[in-house]
Amino acid sequence: MTSIPAFLKKWTLPALLLVCLPFFFVEDPSGDADQLVPALWNLGHILYFCLAIVALRRHLDMRDWPHWLSISIAVFLISIIIEYLQYGVGRDQGWHEIELNLIGAWLGLFWLNPGGPQIWTGRVIATGLFVHQLLIVTQAGLTDYRIKERMPLITGLEMPYEARWWQGPVSRTNDVAWSGEHSLRVDFTTDSHSGARLETLPRDWTGYERLRFHVYNPYLTPLNLTLRILDRLNESQPLLYSDRFHQSYTVENGWNEIIVDLEDVKNAPSDRMLDLGKISQMEIFTTNLREPRTVFFDGFWLEETGI
Repeated sequence: MTSIPAFLKKWTLPALLLVCLPFFFVEDPSGDADQLVPALWNLGHILYFCLAIVALRRHLDMRDWPHWLSISIAVFLISIIIEYLQYGVGRDQGWHEIELNLIGAWLGLFWLNPGGPQIWTGRVIATGLFVHQLLIVTQAGLTDYRIKERMPLITGLEMPYEARWWQGPVSRTNDVAWSGEHSLRVDFTTDSHSGARLETLPRDWTGYERLRFHVYNPYLTPLNLTLRILDRLNESQPLLYSDRFHQSYTVENGWNEIIVDLEDVKNAPSDRMLDLGKISQMEIFTTNLREPRTVFFDGFWLEETGI
């Protein structure tokens, strides 16, 4: 008769893996956080598949590379199935999660095997990939700290890393500046939609009344810019024109100050309130320009009521 300690040793880990399986289909809590929480959440993929290999080690032949390849292909196919099922329940799909699953499997695969030249090569590669993911988590934590430390400043472009927060045809420059020595240069193109997008930003705008920023237009002719602000819900469903904040502004030659009333942002969707506690993205763009235009942005601030 099997003793209780032996029974627990045999079945505790498989039971834990079974209990944790539904978390692949649960939305991560990143809607209420910035960078660190989703980065930590992603490490769960590595841990899960590493423990899965540990739980199955008595049933898997892991002696040489054909078996390693077979296990890797199996993990890849399982990951594809999981991603497909996630799509069915409204979760985002991504190759990054498949990569994390493989890293976890390789950690378990190579560190459970007796040492040898090929095994140690696999250990170094798997461990290196894992350390890279840990560095991503560390960077996410540092970014969160920088964002919170600077509030209510969203971005002032005085630090080199701030330009990396933006996506699009952007660069940090000291050609002109509203305050300090640097600004964000955006090279708008003649595409139907050309712009700069900021997703690394404070998520919680509650308690603030206005968004203020400055635009420098070096041309004599005015330029029409559109500001778009999205919340977390916009990221998880089809983006409708009537379900977001979008406002156009005409910027004249020289410096222009743009002031956005956050009540207008909150009330922009036609059938709900935009959630100022879960801001996910801010984008400034142009449409159908006749010729490329270069514009400079500086000093993005949130202002509290009464200021």
